[in-house]
Amino acid sequence: MTKFNFETKLEIVKKYLTGTNVSDLQQEYGIANHFSIFNWTDRYKKFGAKGLKVRRPGYEYDGNFKLAVLKWKKENQATYSQTALHFDISNPGTIANWKKILDESGSASLFGRHNLQNSQEKTIIDRLEQENQNLRIEIAYLKNLLPNVDNTNVYFAEKKQCDEQLLDIIKDIKKQYNSYGYRSVTKELQQRGYSVNHKRVLRIMNENNLTCKTKKHNLTISDGLL
Repeated sequence: MTKFNFETKLEIVKKYLTGTNVSDLQQEYGIANHFSIFNWTDRYKKFGAKGLKVRRPGYEYDGNFKLAVLKWKKENQATYSQTALHFDISNPGTIANWKKILDESGSASLFGRHNLQNSQEKTIIDRLEQENQNLRIEIAYLKNLLPNVDNTNVYFAEKKQCDEQLLDIIKDIKKQYNSYGYRSVTKELQQRGYSVNHKRVLRIMNENNLTCKTKKHNLTISDGLL
């Protein structure tokens, strides 16, 4: 699709407002869709020349803003062009794309991949923290119920439960970064706030077949090369 700079769009709008036919403008400038001319004209009327300026590259809208735009469109039964003009969004197709994402993937997808990943990680961490709290309550109950229980058994019960929780996080990391070895996994865990050494990570990964398998290559050396 041809991109039109600010000067060209302003020139087209002024010609249209002074009576030049839309079809003639399309042919002269190679504009595929006449709605583009109508959209530029509407923006010029409402925002002036600045309404035709191109957004900076990589401009992103906040997820909450996207939801607010779609909600306003639905409540006011507005077209994409009307909605874009109301919220000063230069391309109505942007809103149509948000609607498609919302319908196919849900509202969380409007917040971008990075925020979605952070949300998923927070959910996992919250669940693990709750499991830890439940474990502490259970152990405290057992200690009161069995005052003579061997403290060593309690230690190993806690350690086993912690290993299982750590395993969930390791599996999540491996799902995202399949090629990670135990050292890379350890570094990722530490970046997420977990105090753990590489030996423990290696043990857990070995016990659950999560270590990277390296292929051994057998080299055949011809007699004449020795």
